[in-house]
Amino acid sequence: MHDTHDSLSTHAMKRRVFICVLPAALGLTCLVPALAAANKSPGVVELNVSSDGDFLAFAPDELTCKTGTTIRVIFHHAGERITQQHNWVLLKPDSEEAFITASLKAGESMGWVPPGDKNVIAATPLCGIGMTAMAEFTAPAPGDYPFVCSFAGHGEEMRGMLHVTA
Repeated sequence: MHDTHDSLSTHAMKRRVFICVLPAALGLTCLVPALAAANKSPGVVELNVSSDGDFLAFAPDELTCKTGTTIRVIFHHAGERITQQHNWVLLKPDSEEAFITASLKAGESMGWVPPGDKNVIAATPLCGIGMTAMAEFTAPAPGDYPFVCSFAGHGEEMRGMLHVTA
């Protein structure tokens, strides 16, 4: 006889669909159903952020974590009317303008994230309305790290800051 909870968990896992992108420069990123985002792993700190409805903004636009921690950012596209996609891209300090220029050159076929860009610490895939995506990474050295949406034209307004503490 087996535990009903274990059976349900196994069944739920089989039903989940993960679309994973594994570019070496970005680390693991996955597009996940919203319910899958609720599963927590020991030792992983989850930070939740979403688009601010149909505005070009993140909610919240400031996040905090400790250096060296495994961070799982759960990003949700909370828009209801505007069909443009959004993502969450964590950058090295003072690299926003260089990244935005490079993301425009990368274009839509690359998800507006240049492959191998040394300014990118972590990124989620692009999300359509109602979708949720995840990025997992190790928190860098203490400091303030900007995050942006790389979709063409969004990075000028859709920005935030990850404060990494000691």
